[in-house]
Amino acid sequence: MKNEKLTADQLRQALHYDGETGVFTWKVWGGRGVSVGRRAGSHHNAGYWHIGIGGERYLAHRLAWLYVHGEWPLLEVDHINGNKRDNRIANLRLATRQQNGANRGANLNNKSGCRGVHWHPQSGRWRAEMKVARKSKHIGLFRTKEEASAAYQRAAAELFGQFAGGHNEG
Repeated sequence: MKNEKLTADQLRQALHYDGETGVFTWKVWGGRGVSVGRRAGSHHNAGYWHIGIGGERYLAHRLAWLYVHGEWPLLEVDHINGNKRDNRIANLRLATRQQNGANRGANLNNKSGCRGVHWHPQSGRWRAEMKVARKSKHIGLFRTKEEASAAYQRAAAELFGQFAGGHNEG
């Protein structure tokens, strides 16, 4: 995380934040695309909402934390429900990098649709595994994708507690 220069007072002078919707709107006119009452920011290719202020671009979820709590978050800000565009303050919490990573869904290239689950052709079964401290941890081999997903979710809950979202589809 970069050294954020913007203060909470500067942010509150420029933008209004609705904590129930997670939306920022401009309080001041600022030139091209910036008019009073207009929604601030745009989608970023990583899925997050970004807002440009004073020539710097900021992640909206970090700005929400600053706006509400009056200081920059010292840790990462996790989206509890896994939706990177849901910046309601009730959906945001501080997290370590490991906790934040534990709460993300399946990778885009995941063919099973379930986090930590893939087909294991050598055994003809579904394999559940997870990375812990950058090392793969084998959970088990299962007859069904759903059994493997349930085993992954149990192991994640044991290891990561409330951060074990995973947002599995299976």
